[in-house]
Amino acid sequence: MTTQRIYLKDYAPPAFDVNSVELDFDLQDDFCRVRSRLEIVRRTPGAALELDGRDLDLRSLQLDGRELPATDYQKSEGKLVIPRVPDRFLLEVETRLEPQNNTALEGLYKSNGCFVTQCEAQGFRGITYFLDRPDVMTRYTVRLEADKKKYPVLLSNGDRAHTRDLGNGRHEALWRDPHKKPCYLFALVAGDLGVIRDSFTTRSGRKVNLEVYAAHGKQDRCHHAMSSLKKSMKWDEEAFGREYDLGDYMIVAIDDFNAGAMENKGLNIFNSRLVLADSKSATDHDFLAIESVVGHEYFHNWTGNRVTLQNWFHLSLKEGLTVFRDQEFSADMTDRGVQRIQDVDSLRERQFVEDAGPTAHPVRPESCLAVDNFFTMTIYEKGAELIRMMQTTVGKKGFRRGMDLYFERHDGQAVTTDDFAAAIADANEADFTQLKLWYSQAGTPKIDARDEWRADRGEYVLHLRQSCAPTPGQSEKKPFQIPIRLGFLDDQGRELPLQSRQVRLNSDGLPLIELKEAEQSFVFTGLTQKPHVSLLREFSAPVVLHWDRPDQELFFLMAKDTDGFNRREAAQQAGLRVLARLVADHQVGRELRPDEHYLSAWSEALRADLDPAYQAALLALPSDAMLAQQLDRIDAAAFRAARQALVAALARLNRSELLGLVRRWQGVSGEAIDPRSMGARALKNLALSVLAETGDPEVLDLVHRQYTQAQNMTDRMSALMILADSDDRRRDEALASFHRDWRGDSVVLNKWFTVQANTSRADTQDTVKALVKHPDFQLTNPNNVYALLRVFGQNLVCFHDPKNPGYDFFADRILEIDAKNPQVAARLSASFNVINKLAPELREKALKEIRRILDEPSLSKNTRELLAPTLL
Repeated sequence: MTTQRIYLKDYAPPAFDVNSVELDFDLQDDFCRVRSRLEIVRRTPGAALELDGRDLDLRSLQLDGRELPATDYQKSEGKLVIPRVPDRFLLEVETRLEPQNNTALEGLYKSNGCFVTQCEAQGFRGITYFLDRPDVMTRYTVRLEADKKKYPVLLSNGDRAHTRDLGNGRHEALWRDPHKKPCYLFALVAGDLGVIRDSFTTRSGRKVNLEVYAAHGKQDRCHHAMSSLKKSMKWDEEAFGREYDLGDYMIVAIDDFNAGAMENKGLNIFNSRLVLADSKSATDHDFLAIESVVGHEYFHNWTGNRVTLQNWFHLSLKEGLTVFRDQEFSADMTDRGVQRIQDVDSLRERQFVEDAGPTAHPVRPESCLAVDNFFTMTIYEKGAELIRMMQTTVGKKGFRRGMDLYFERHDGQAVTTDDFAAAIADANEADFTQLKLWYSQAGTPKIDARDEWRADRGEYVLHLRQSCAPTPGQSEKKPFQIPIRLGFLDDQGRELPLQSRQVRLNSDGLPLIELKEAEQSFVFTGLTQKPHVSLLREFSAPVVLHWDRPDQELFFLMAKDTDGFNRREAAQQAGLRVLARLVADHQVGRELRPDEHYLSAWSEALRADLDPAYQAALLALPSDAMLAQQLDRIDAAAFRAARQALVAALARLNRSELLGLVRRWQGVSGEAIDPRSMGARALKNLALSVLAETGDPEVLDLVHRQYTQAQNMTDRMSALMILADSDDRRRDEALASFHRDWRGDSVVLNKWFTVQANTSRADTQDTVKALVKHPDFQLTNPNNVYALLRVFGQNLVCFHDPKNPGYDFFADRILEIDAKNPQVAARLSASFNVINKLAPELREKALKEIRRILDEPSLSKNTRELLAPTLL
């Protein structure tokens, strides 16, 4: 297999433009005939026409109406080359596909009897020969023909020009998209689907028809997605002045989908798990995720579709920016502080691991083997943090000016991250030269902080030093520009003024300092006491802060900080210190006795009068993923023992208060999905999970009662997770009853797979092995694979259990999946990203299995690219 590396530095503009394309799809049960008509114009004198194509059965190739003999073109792996073409011509191509045999789920394939496409990043070349690159933008006219009874719904991008009965049991639909787009945004759906309909009136008075499609019988669970779409459309008009530009907007829910959703112009195709929801079948997390992802895909209409990317190395141009936009949307729809906490938790638990592992790469990579591998946490989530730093630097008002300028300059164009940064900077007379290093340098910067109190002068000095560890291909790093929001508090927790010539205000009047050198000192004057410092408020930069402050200072901030993010951050850092000490004690055989001062601080937070959603976030202990980043080695047994000891101590000390919380919020935990009800459920279920750690029979009775009597899926799943991870006698029956209730619903049944893969029991791996053979588990379905196998691979205490690591089992599954769906197999490979954190014996076992995978001659370039660096 060819594994030629692609480099950003080799980018060249396309040699030809496509002025228009007409596509004709003759959809049959066992094949599809595709005819394309391309109006092509030369841009580069003397260039041969090189078209991309993959596994295509070419039936006809005509240039200006003349069939080309085989001697006039060359076919090679992935290419069709016509050496001699005129400067302007019509190219007609006919290909024959077998979508029902397409297990890679890219290009045109079938899912539950429906034809569906996924063309990002390079799926369109699996449909017809084309210039498959994002900087080739053109207008599409699409005709679909199919059996009317089997495929009554025929959808594509743009505006529906007409539908017509052909009189032979077949019918056709014609779609025209007036907007130019790259081929990765092309989409079609043909099938027998249910639908709900609504409309939205734009601020200029245009009516937009809205449709959400799903399998028959499930369309009633699409109303939350529809509501989320309407909220998104209104929010984008208000927040960024962006109005929708077509007459129709459609969402289609599909069970077999490699990713979460796809922003195809006017026809979004979604993974069913991110559309279908009601209180009986979806958790609060599901409702929030659906709202966020529906918003994300809609926001792409301007940041990704109207303005797209020049090439795939600039993927974060659209994805980082649109993640930022969907995070801001979610913050406005819920609680801004809690949303920020959740976004940063996700970043730290997943992207920071990526940055510290063998596959670390910049937000704008320099090279790749497979562009499909660009869809990473670094490109998306870290890219969003880079956008947020731009906004923090210039302020929200200044950022909006920059966004307006970006759309004014580049609407209808394929551009770069430099173009975006220039628009934000130019609108604010700012210099982003150093800030743009975040695009090109990989790794998570570390800030070492220390302070100095000069009581005789009333001066406080903050000394900061930044560094960034070497990453693959980058042994040395230049200093980053790091915007730091901060605040000072007195002993009562009141805000103190920041008096320093080094503090500046952004356009919103918010104070910040900027760390630009390897080392800087910041001097603050006019103080009568040493301040309590709240640093990196709202997590103003994606860095690791190392500050060896006394525990008591963390407890003070945990109780008094006026910045909600940093108050919770103090709780997390204090919890990490306690867990790390307990891990060390377990490793040397000492009795595990959690720090009493921390227990008191946690108990005080439990008794505080706070918003329930925020209180649940404040009380949540750091995850194993966060703990692993603090320590040199992943020690599964020590991690498990430390967490159990700490949670049990908290439960014993606060039993009556925790039971009181459960009872207090029990009455408001019905079917409502408003933010306060969601927060109440989160707090109640956290209290229940802490209490359950003691194995108290009374508590487990409460858990079982909640499972059997729950009025919503959030409460039912929370109880099931506790039971599944326990030795309670009712555990097996609870799991069996959940399966009986939901075995006919694949979206919900995936929760059943996940809850078992995520337990910390000694038999977890054996359970996962058995579930792979379960009749309701399909290795060809990405949702099944992600729900069971990916979750198990992220289960640090079981996947890396020194007595029974899951490496050989996982390697077998990666090889099996890679032969059918390389994108899914590659995503599973991320479980080996923590290989440098493993003890030597475990590391060697993991490397043995990685070598075995890489020794497979037919291994995809997707999986090979992600696993090969672990051997370096």
